[in-house]
Amino acid sequence: MRDKPLTESLARLVRWGLVERERHRESPPRVTYGLTALGWTMHDGPLTALAAWAVEHGDELLRGEGEPVADP
Repeated sequence: MRDKPLTESLARLVRWGLVERERHRESPPRVTYGLTALGWTMHDGPLTALAAWAVEHGDELLRGEGEPVADP
């Protein structure tokens, strides 16, 4: 991922309250990101469920990779 899209995505997550940004005043300058309490609710809820689904159905998804998509 290029710097600009990554920066924009992180800024959006900060605005939404899912991620917090900490600026470290050191040389060279450094910034770290971490999940907020709200962000952890996504990790512990829907993202954990999505990961479990992917483990259960991942082989099916991989088998279909590269096949042409039929028109609806």
